[in-house]
Amino acid sequence: MKARHLSILRQLLSQPTAPFREEAVVEAVARWARQRGVTMGRDAAGNVLLEAVSGSRGSHPHWVFAAHMDHPGFVVRRRRGRVAWAEFRGSVARQYFPGSRVRLFGPKCEAVGRVVSARRVKDSPWLLCRLELAGAADVPAGAIGMWDLPALQIRRQRILSRACDDVVGSASVLCALEEILSRRLGARVTGLLTRAEEAAFIGCLAACRAGGIPRGAMIVVIEASRAQPVAGLGDGVVVRVGDKLRSYDPSLTAHVAAVAAALAKRDRHFRFTRQLMPGGTCEATAYAMFGYRATGLCLPLGHYHNQGPGGRIAAEQVHVNDFASLVRLLVAIAAERRTPAATDALLRRRFRELLRTRGRHL
Repeated sequence: MKARHLSILRQLLSQPTAPFREEAVVEAVARWARQRGVTMGRDAAGNVLLEAVSGSRGSHPHWVFAAHMDHPGFVVRRRRGRVAWAEFRGSVARQYFPGSRVRLFGPKCEAVGRVVSARRVKDSPWLLCRLELAGAADVPAGAIGMWDLPALQIRRQRILSRACDDVVGSASVLCALEEILSRRLGARVTGLLTRAEEAAFIGCLAACRAGGIPRGAMIVVIEASRAQPVAGLGDGVVVRVGDKLRSYDPSLTAHVAAVAAALAKRDRHFRFTRQLMPGGTCEATAYAMFGYRATGLCLPLGHYHNQGPGGRIAAEQVHVNDFASLVRLLVAIAAERRTPAATDALLRRRFRELLRTRGRHL
């Protein structure tokens, strides 16, 4: 992994985040954009839009690389002394809560504590958790909490973090945009970093409703998705053909897979696999439901949503080489002048040639 890419990972993963509370990640992205001369905007829902201009665009297709900035986490509702009550926004099995350690991020300090209880509340989609703090701390209502885990560690070629899903995906978009800019590829790429994916794609759905995404653009959604037997950590970036609800745009997916196959022939360090990843539902499905062309890439993820073995909270994990392959593939997609229609035409020509040469045997 390039040192600059590791720096971007560290900058983003060090920020606290939770559904609807992604402001620290947004500010880190804004700092990066100012440093790199990337135009950054926000839509009405607060989603981040990044535009990188790198030389003449020529006839390149318009790509949107999309990832989300949130991760399941806590938001404090109130505190009395060393006891705080916080909503947990996101999906984690209740068995993981009792006794698990939490880190709260106040305006001036951080505080650690543990979960005493977690219960459902009427008319709320969130668990309400009672937290016992280790000491007095300034953690007012609205403070963000995350599991008390490392922001970033690298062990045995694995990236360990409290929030791989999907802050690592957001980091990959920034890394790819840096490469596109430095190489002056002339690509047409928009980075779209969404909010509140872990609360049922709310940022993504708002972006679709607003109609700000150009209809002619092709969306590649980047995720960290629960590892599968055929797509484990270290197997490479996954060209995702679908999720547990739907298959993605077939021509777009085939085109991305063709770009990946060509890249694998010329880059011995690049690895990929093409698989259905049924561990969850991805924003690509939401974009498709609103009429956009979308497909997906993902990193095989260990300890999905911090759910480790034995009912214990654990750091999420992705492989270093898988992340590097993801960035390489995003750059190759942006650089590719051939369109999905052209990729389809090549396959159609191949089938016609087969019919011409072997059809006489029918």
